[in-house]
Amino acid sequence: MSYGAIRLGLAALTVIGLSASANPTATAADAATAANACHKGEFCLFSGAHQTGQILYRLNVKVTKTGFTFPEVDKVAPVIKPLSARNPIPDTFGCIVRLNDKAHFAGSEQEIDGFGDKELSGAPVGSMTPDCG
Repeated sequence: MSYGAIRLGLAALTVIGLSASANPTATAADAATAANACHKGEFCLFSGAHQTGQILYRLNVKVTKTGFTFPEVDKVAPVIKPLSARNPIPDTFGCIVRLNDKAHFAGSEQEIDGFGDKELSGAPVGSMTPDCG
């Protein structure tokens, strides 16, 4: 192999190496961030304030122009203690989400009213249900 061919090969490898470092592949941290995102149409309860930390519970609410589907959650096991939530139910439906501290909608409750991001007290959540009307 000639000296020129070796230089050309090294130059090509250098360019490949530079383009790989300029466009890094997704990392495990990127995948964890994407997995921890609350997407449009999802009801999410977060471990941290201001919708930060881990998503402790995620529920696909399926909001349409005329209604929504929010399955009742009779039992959250283990019980979670969220500090914030994201509610996809528009205010026009006149609904709240009741978070009970025990399974089967028993015990003390806290309410999430209105669309969007909400701060919570960190009280336990053992079941949840929408309440409209």
